This record gives sequence, structure tokens and C-alpha cells, in this order.
Amino acid sequence: MEKTFIPLRLWANKTFALFVLIFILLIFLRFYDIDTRSSFGFDQVNNAWAAKKIIVNHEFPLLGFQAKVNSGIYIGPFYYYLIAIVYFLTDLNPIASGIMAGVTSIFTFLTLFYITGKIFHVNAAIIAVFLNTVSFFAINFDRVQGPVNFIPLISLIIFFALYKIVTGSPKFILLLSFAFGFSLHVHITSIFFPIIILLSLPFFPRTKDMLRFTFLSIPIFLFFLFPSVLAFLQNQRYASDAISYGNTYFHGFHLKRVMQLTNDAFIQFESYFNYSDIIKYLKFILLPSFIFLYLYKNTSRGKLLFCYLVLLWFVIPWLVLSTYSGEISDYYYSSNKYVALLIIAYLVSKAFQIRNTLTKLTIIILLFSYVVFNLQSFFSSTSVDNLKDAREFVEKEIEEGRKVGFQEGVPESYLYYYFMRKRGEEVY
Repeated sequence: MEKTFIPLRLWANKTFALFVLIFILLIFLRFYDIDTRSSFGFDQVNNAWAAKKIIVNHEFPLLGFQAKVNSGIYIGPFYYYLIAIVYFLTDLNPIASGIMAGVTSIFTFLTLFYITGKIFHVNAAIIAVFLNTVSFFAINFDRVQGPVNFIPLISLIIFFALYKIVTGSPKFILLLSFAFGFSLHVHITSIFFPIIILLSLPFFPRTKDMLRFTFLSIPIFLFFLFPSVLAFLQNQRYASDAISYGNTYFHGFHLKRVMQLTNDAFIQFESYFNYSDIIKYLKFILLPSFIFLYLYKNTSRGKLLFCYLVLLWFVIPWLVLSTYSGEISDYYYSSNKYVALLIIAYLVSKAFQIRNTLTKLTIIILLFSYVVFNLQSFFSSTSVDNLKDAREFVEKEIEEGRKVGFQEGVPESYLYYYFMRKRGEEVY
């Protein structure tokens, strides 16, 4: 196995300084110019209204939003409760949307660093958080507030929990139960995880501890499942609509469709190499290159199981989505985003271990170019649905005595409500 991550060493050498510098850069890139560079569009507005209903109207939902419009498939409501905390602390100020996105990115940073260090070593962990911090794609992903932000994060936690379980640590089934349960409140792509868990079961420890922790994990999972079950019992139409949607868009397994989605199956690699079409083709060789290097000279059971899980994380979304005939967005594959990043970080850290000054200098130049390219892209970009423009429009409308009517998902409607509430006038 690779060198184990040891937290105490982090505080005793230069790694800590790098960690702090990258963390400060993360804070800057995720919170800088928050009202003009963070999106406040349809989904963010609806989340704001959901938070308002919880805080002001004391309406506590049992379901989240629909995974697909008119699908009848709903995620759980816990994300609404999370964002309601931020809206409560900001007194319903819509800046809470950008703050929530930023806080999520901080938690992601810390989790990514910890898990990468535990699986590989601290050098790979530094590289992983560095690449994710400066990547233009990652910055944009992190700054759009929504439960989608949690897809790759929760997926990474599930990956780590499964890895620990199959390598002999049954207590991690508690973490698995928590993460899988919470995934039901994040996105419909949580459907991947039961399949992955089922395919991992043959490698679970067959011990009394495993049985004991399994029983302890059941209440944790039921806690997350309870709101949705209660909502479906209260209104059985939800179940029938979901079944109808599934029957409509499930077209079965076809090899031709699988081949059509080959490019999308590895698209999360591409997101970290968005310089040119030539570099994007790296995504097809990174996974086999990793498996070869990782197993080279050492094919222990733990390493083989790790590679097995990595393959599951790419193959299962690929095959499952190939049976779906509806529209597929890039973020449907984001469950393997950080697994792809783990692979990239490992390969870069391995390259750094080559005892050749020219090789190391080349890698440093490439990383420096990577930073320059991505930061230039970030600072030259703009957000068309930013909070600042909507706020200035509404403030002008109010100043000139005009009303802004309610429209679902329209930022100006929520801002009008917010400003009028601050004046002591309730609208809508």
C-alpha cells in the first residue's frame, strides 16, 4: 500500500504552509465578488423561496424539488433545511445563496484533502485540492448554489466508506449509511449507489462486528428515508407518477447507446484538462494508466479492491444512463468527478517522484501554466444571472413606485419580496 496519511506530519513540515496557502486561495476564488460572479438563477430562487417558507411560514416540507420537471420523482427535503440555516442567519438576504455555495466548497476542500491523504499520501492530497481549487470548471461548479454541489462530494464519501469496509473496517458502514441516506436528498443519480453497494457486498467482512454495525446503521438510513416515505404515503400519486416516468424513459440496454455515451462516461477527466481537444483525449488513457501504475510491482488485495471500486464508479453511471432515453446533462456523471481527480493527483504525485530535475521542472512549469490559464479564464468571465444586476433593477423599481409581480424562479420577484419585507411590508 501507499504511504499512509499521518495528520501530525502535516503540522511539522512545509505541507502545512502549502495547505494553508491553497485554502486561502480557495476562499478567495469561491467568495470573491460574490454578488456578481455567483449565479442567482431559477434553481437558486426556488431554493430561496423554500427557505423562506420554512423560516417565515413555518412550513416544513417532506419532499425536495423534482429531479426532472413533471417526472414525479422527488429528492428528499434536507437540502432545503440546510440552506434555510444560511437564509436564517442572513435574514433572508439572497446573498445566502452564494454563501451556501462557498461553505459547501470549504467542506468539499477539507473532505477531499482528508480522503485523498488517507487513500494515497499527503502529497497527492495537496495536488488534488490544488487542482480543484484553481480549475476554472471547478470554480464555476462550486459557485452555483444547489444540491448538485453535493453530488461529487457525497459520492467520494461513499467511495471512501466502501473502500474502508471491503478492506476490513466494518465500522465505516455507519458512514456509508449516512452518506447514502443523504444522497437521496441531493440528486436522482443516487440510484447508482445501491447498484455499486450490491456489487461490493461479496467483499464485505463476514464478522460479528460487521453484523453489529449493520444493525446500527439501519436507523441512520431510515432517518433520511422517513420524510419521503411519509410524503408518498400521504399522496400515492407521487409513486404512480414516478413509475409512469420510468416506464416512459427506460428503453432497456443497447450496446449502441453504450458506445454513444463513451465520451460522456469519462467527461469528468476532461473537466480538468479543458485547454484543447487534443488534451481532452487524455481522459481515455488516464484510467488504464492509473490502474497499471497503481498495481505495478504490488497487487495486494487492498489495491485490487480499490481498482475494482474505481471501475465501478465509472462503469455503473455509464451503463445505467445508457438505459435512459431522456436528456442527460454533464453533471449526471459528476458522481465520479472526485474519483477522477484522485487518479489525476496520484499520477502527478508519481511523476514528481521521478528522480530527474528536468522532469520535475517540466511538471512545475505545466502546473504554473495551468494556474495562469484557469485564473485568466475566471477573471475574464461574467455571470449573466448575477445577483447584483437583479438587485439594482428591483431597487430602481421600488424607488420609482412600481411593483414587481411574482413569477416562479425569477430573481426579481424574490428580491422584491426581500426589500419590501425589510420595509415592513409583506407581499405575495
